[in-house]
Formats: sequence, C-alpha cells, structure tokens
Amino acid sequence: MDFTYVGYLELINLLKEKNYQFCNYFNYEDYDKSVILRHDIDNLLNKALEMARLEYENNIISTFFVLLSTDFYNVFSKKSNKILKEIISLGHHIGLHFDGNKYEILNAKELEYWVERESEILGYAIDKEIKVVSMHRPSKWIVENNIQFERIINSYSKKFLLDFKYLSDSRMHWREDVLGIIVNEKYNRLHILTHSFWYSHKNETINEKLMEFIDNAKIEQYYSLKDNIKDLDEIICKEDIL
Repeated sequence: MDFTYVGYLELINLLKEKNYQFCNYFNYEDYDKSVILRHDIDNLLNKALEMARLEYENNIISTFFVLLSTDFYNVFSKKSNKILKEIISLGHHIGLHFDGNKYEILNAKELEYWVERESEILGYAIDKEIKVVSMHRPSKWIVENNIQFERIINSYSKKFLLDFKYLSDSRMHWREDVLGIIVNEKYNRLHILTHSFWYSHKNETINEKLMEFIDNAKIEQYYSLKDNIKDLDEIICKEDIL
C-alpha cells in the first residue's frame, strides 16, 4: 500500500468492509473480529495530529503512544501539549512509548518501575491516566519474555504479539502484505502498528521524507527562537535559512 493518506484510508475502508471492529486494549474481547490500531509517535506530533483528525473524520478511534525521552518534542511545551490534548479531544487514547535504552534495566521489576514512573509523568502532563505502554525499539529480551505489569498493559506481551496477528510498517516497510491479510480474513484479531511520520499527501521515498524532516527542522527552530528572543528578525530573517 502507498504511504499516503489515501493509502491509509484504503486500509481503514478494507477493515470496515471485512467487518473488523476498531477496538482498544481493553474492549477487543467484546467482538468476534477486532482490530487495534496503534501509532508510535517517534518524532513529529503534528503528523500524529493529522492522522488523528483523518481517523476522527472516518469514525475511527486508535491509540497514540508518546515518547518522553526524545529530542524531537516536549510533552510539557505549550505547542506539544496542545496537540496531545486535541488528539484526546478527538476521542483517541494516549499511551506511553517507552525507550528503555536510556536506563540500565536488569530485570522485569526494574522495567516496570521505570514504565510506571514515566507513565505518571506523561499522565500528569496531559491530565489523563496512562494505562498502556509500547516499547520503543524493543530488545529481544522484551519481545520474547511475555513481560506483564500489574497496572499497565504491555502492548508487546504475548497476548498482543501472538494471540493477535501483529503487523507493522516500521522503517516504511510492511514485512507482510497487510492488505492481503485483511482481504483473506484468516485472523479474527489484528494488531496494526503504523507510524504517522511516514504518511503524507503524496508518494515520497523514505529518503525524501527524512530530508524534508531535516529541512523543516530549521524552520521550527527559527520559530522557537522567535518565541524566546525579542526582535529576532533584526538579527536573522526566516529567508536567511531557507
């Protein structure tokens, strides 16, 4: 499928046509055929918001997983916080996207401790209790050991990786034919991970998307400076960095 919004709508409409019910990590057992749509926000919150609006317009609810330990956005900044709260206002759920690589974690108990800590911080930022976690670039140890937590659902536990058919578009590549799998209706439970960063209005290569992201970062930094430095235009103009 194309990594465009039209392509994503094709996936959604196909799921509807095959009578999959769009669920979350708590209510999927209420239906014979269910699909959990999950989005990991690795970098751009505004791209996640575009996806959230698109799904809202098509009566779809999904779960967006948010990183605390990233250099690309700050959940406490006014701009980022406003985006997250708009995603929530559209009816979507927010989970924690947890990067365990920033900690020296030796066992499941330590992992749970840090997941709980970050969940509390994210929940405070958006005024919502965090009940689900997804792992950012999970290790083999996490994937293979069916790790479960007392209070928070681990989307990489056995239930959601093996009892569901798990499909992902990581690095802008579906490892299996996602549309074909939906058409064949072989699986009654689907767990589909997409990254909103990869989707746009036109077809682009992965190189084009990444270069555009890098180029746009200069503009974003300019406006961040403009919000914090008085009369910035007397020092540097936007045209100077284009």
